[in-house]
Amino acid sequence: MRRPTRGGAELIDTERTESGLFDLDPDIEKAKKTAFQLLERRAYTRSEIVGKLIGRGFAQSVVDEAAASLERVGLIDDADFAARFIQDRMRLRPSGHAALRRDLRRRGVEPDLIEAALEEAFKDVDLEAVAFRLLCGRRSRYLHVERAKALNRMYGFLGRRGFPSDVARSAAFRALDEMSGDTTNLD
Repeated sequence: MRRPTRGGAELIDTERTESGLFDLDPDIEKAKKTAFQLLERRAYTRSEIVGKLIGRGFAQSVVDEAAASLERVGLIDDADFAARFIQDRMRLRPSGHAALRRDLRRRGVEPDLIEAALEEAFKDVDLEAVAFRLLCGRRSRYLHVERAKALNRMYGFLGRRGFPSDVARSAAFRALDEMSGDTTNLD
């Protein structure tokens, strides 16, 4: 079937649908349009897009087809989302594996994609150094507190950020040693 376009040229519907971006079903088109509007603001995982579209009243079958179409053309890519999420988080709010894993699971990323992204992101990262730098940035909170209390606070802070207990312990002791030896600079 040929349909005229705005410029007078004809477009064959099968050509429009080959890429998977356009569909003849108006409900699917509307769901995709809504997804495009969401994706213009920020990246989403497939699970997040599906949840948003269902929340806006689209049928499950329509949402599944729209999400599959968006994945085929690369507008939804959970592996890329996970890699970028970890990269942004490590730049803006450094965290350990556990916190990143938890946040990505909450966003609906598959466990195998999470593990691959974590492995790639942390292959050259010294977690203890990251944890130590975080504690150095919070130095004023620990300066006038007794050693045991400061250690507990540091350990708790790093634990909430998802750092493994051995890394948190080592970084906390190192930070305390630096603070007791040099009260002007911890870097």
